[in-house]
Amino acid sequence: MEVVVAEAVVAVDPVVSVDRTATVLGCPVHLLTRTEIEVHLQSFAASDRLHHIVTLNPEQIMAARSNPTIRSAIARADLITIDGVGLAMALRLAKLEPAVRVTGVDLVPWLASSTIPTYLLGGRPGAAELARDRLGPSSPVCGAWSGGQAAAFDDNQTIDRIRTSQAVAVAVAYGVPGQLAWIERNRAALEAAGVRIVIGVGGTLDYLSGMVRRAPAPIRAIGLEFAWRLVSEPWRIRRQAVLPHFAFLAGCEVIGRRRTGH
Repeated sequence: MEVVVAEAVVAVDPVVSVDRTATVLGCPVHLLTRTEIEVHLQSFAASDRLHHIVTLNPEQIMAARSNPTIRSAIARADLITIDGVGLAMALRLAKLEPAVRVTGVDLVPWLASSTIPTYLLGGRPGAAELARDRLGPSSPVCGAWSGGQAAAFDDNQTIDRIRTSQAVAVAVAYGVPGQLAWIERNRAALEAAGVRIVIGVGGTLDYLSGMVRRAPAPIRAIGLEFAWRLVSEPWRIRRQAVLPHFAFLAGCEVIGRRRTGH
């Protein structure tokens, strides 16, 4: 795993401070605390342009190695959080801190507890609507639609729904690479509709709707959430087959860096 650390400014608004950024296998990731990420979100919501947030995990990193479109979409993001135990462990082994995991399952409930009007898009049939209902009538969730697809033929209807809802943030649950492609294709339309935050959240709405049970906290705490998901959703085995490869590359790179002192 090639890891490069540099002092970098997340290209957003004047209130955003200098942050530590790591580059893992060509994919940047921002090393931030939860509080810092929340400050960024508030700043993004009050800005005059769209900001793309990526919750980065090993599957996306491995996909980006062979897919320049995915790699470019990640590189263009304004904020990239650490998702996936494997990525967090790789950063900690490389002694890069804070390697704090902040996933879509963390970000959507945070938005729902804020005052930022949020639209939920995608997930399994009915997941977005059920997640909205479960988040409660006091949340700022202003719309939900699970009926659309990541394909371009649904774009106009989807953007119209988002514009009508007056959403400032949109959580897109089309999975990878679908949600990255959808966000990149619709950046200008989202900004024109008044959206200031767009986040690809993968299976988050399936969890928040209750359609898929998330791993219990003790299993998540010891880093075995991926195993729980594999047992409950065996079809994921093909997607998760890249995880041992990622772990091997990460381990080799950390060993190499320690031997050379770089």
